[in-house]
Amino acid sequence: MTIVDDRGRVAGRFNLVDVMVAIVILILIPVAYGAYLLFRTPQPKLLAVNPMKLYQGKGLQVEIKGENLRPFMRVSFSTIQGRTFLIGSTTSAMVDLPDLGPGVYDVELFDYMQLADRLPKALTILPLAPVPTVELEVVGKFTGLSAAAIAQIKKGTKFPPAGEPQAEVLSVSAPIPAHLRLRAGDDSVEVALAGEVELPATLRVRCYPALNLDGSLRCEVSGPQHPTTVMPDAVLTLAGPQGWMSFQITRAQAPAGR
Repeated sequence: MTIVDDRGRVAGRFNLVDVMVAIVILILIPVAYGAYLLFRTPQPKLLAVNPMKLYQGKGLQVEIKGENLRPFMRVSFSTIQGRTFLIGSTTSAMVDLPDLGPGVYDVELFDYMQLADRLPKALTILPLAPVPTVELEVVGKFTGLSAAAIAQIKKGTKFPPAGEPQAEVLSVSAPIPAHLRLRAGDDSVEVALAGEVELPATLRVRCYPALNLDGSLRCEVSGPQHPTTVMPDAVLTLAGPQGWMSFQITRAQAPAGR
């Protein structure tokens, strides 16, 4: 019996060309699927955040544990993007935290602009209850004041005017032409502000110790948005009789006689 007849059919039922095409398709499907599995970009996944709880502060860092992590990814904490994504391997990366307030945050992993994975409520920022425990004297100047505000500042003026004072004026001098000190690397540059005056003064401020990354301590004064470290050129934001006032520190020192 003829296997292939004069019409190209196999066993009188199937066209030979169709049979060959079907065989090729059956071979190519597993080959194509295998190539897809071999060369596809694996889906990244979040597994854990270490530590899961931190006290609010500056310079905080967490370790991201996951799978198929890659460079150029980024991590957000409930829409607030982390400062860095320092990948150590496909399973681990270090992330410098942004300034996060107290609360519970979802940790979200992005591959370019696409959300790749999320860990709900994976990071908790615990609130600090800073109690001013240290008193320092700071020498500097009030800046950006109107004539009416300048007239209200004298020895004994407290900030805020009512309640527990955060700062108190120990001495004050006559207004002088204003200069703004700007930090440029390790140096400071003094820039004149035409048409404005500043009010030199010495304040007693109450601050609370905070730990630096190197283990040393700094002293911070609470502000309306974030704390300010007591150091030369830093600007304290103080609640005055007629609203917020800015005081730029020239130097800090221990209180006299203590």
